[in-house]
Amino acid sequence: MKLRTVLFFFYVIQIGFTLTMKYFSFEGDTSSELRERILKYFTEEDILKGIEYSRSGFFASVLSDLIDFVVAGIFVFTPASVRLEEKISEKTGGRFYITVLLFFFAFSAVQFLLSIPFQYYFGFVLEHRFGFSKMTFAEWLIYTGKSLGLGIVGGGLGVLCVAFILKKFENAWRFLVPIASLVLGLLFSVLFPILITPLFYDYKPIGEGSLKNKINALCETAKIRVENVYVIDESRYSGHTNAYFTGWGESRKIFLYDTLIQNHTEDEIISVLGHEIGHWTHDHQVKDIALDALETILLCFFLGYLFVKFKKEGSVPLKELYSPSTLPFLFLLLSLFGSLTRPAWSAISRFQETQADAEALVLTGDKKSFIGTEVKLAKDNRSRLNPHRAEVIYYHSHPTTLERIEFAERWKK
Repeated sequence: MKLRTVLFFFYVIQIGFTLTMKYFSFEGDTSSELRERILKYFTEEDILKGIEYSRSGFFASVLSDLIDFVVAGIFVFTPASVRLEEKISEKTGGRFYITVLLFFFAFSAVQFLLSIPFQYYFGFVLEHRFGFSKMTFAEWLIYTGKSLGLGIVGGGLGVLCVAFILKKFENAWRFLVPIASLVLGLLFSVLFPILITPLFYDYKPIGEGSLKNKINALCETAKIRVENVYVIDESRYSGHTNAYFTGWGESRKIFLYDTLIQNHTEDEIISVLGHEIGHWTHDHQVKDIALDALETILLCFFLGYLFVKFKKEGSVPLKELYSPSTLPFLFLLLSLFGSLTRPAWSAISRFQETQADAEALVLTGDKKSFIGTEVKLAKDNRSRLNPHRAEVIYYHSHPTTLERIEFAERWKK
């Protein structure tokens, strides 16, 4: 059996699997036992609101996924990708890196133009319908434009970097690409609060007062040094809430959405931050980086091996590994590999989130505020309270709201 046939088989299987998971996501878990457990903390209205929000745009979501699959199939299983590179190369006079960049721009433009109607529907229409978004259409255009610009600049630099390594280091690239990926990832985490956050938000240091004092006390208890605490003006865009840490060592910063401060008590905010501190005390960021690096190394050997096999067989239109026209082929392989490894990554993430929840309870000793926070967050964000178990296992990076509440109920000092 030709490798092209095998690849196409897995490609079709992935489409079918994605649609099946969409169906599970739509249906959710309808068991009466789960409903009874949920109703200890929520009302029937809360359940229905979560279902309504999660099901909104279902058919548009299915259509969006199908379009993505079709585009990938066209670029991989037909000569479209190679011909596009050849046409661009003719225009650039064979200048390799300009060809790489223009190919990436063209490929990204196709994806963007096909996805923009769905971005508008999901990010603007539905968010307004459910009362989350406060953006005007002009503000949404600016926000989307900034995101697109960052994606083009960051993606373009990344593609150029990888193309350079693949072309110049024929044997060592399997180790150099993971190193470059690691360096770029660390650089991004450092620059994110400095360059990227200010592009989208205004933020300022938290004012003096009770909340700041409680945050400082929490950090001292956890023995975490924090450079400063900032408040982001998320309320100008939406009603969603969040809080996160950025930075390394003594340059760590805490960012709080103003919506979190507006909608929660100080003790509930401290519970949220206790969870975020839990990620630091358990070194989750370092562990994730190490696992990412290991996976990237394995992927490089895997992709290199498969590329040689496919190129030798000649059943899929391919030039060189460093050729820009090879990008869609590599993206498809990465997508298939990601589909296989996603449950493992999701399980690791849920385990880490549970560790962070436990740390929040240890640091604060406040089970009531923890549970109150989970209930409020679920209500405010219209969370799906009864997701299908298959969806949780495969996709969810966090335990369900009910699982987190019941975990806190079982916790003892």
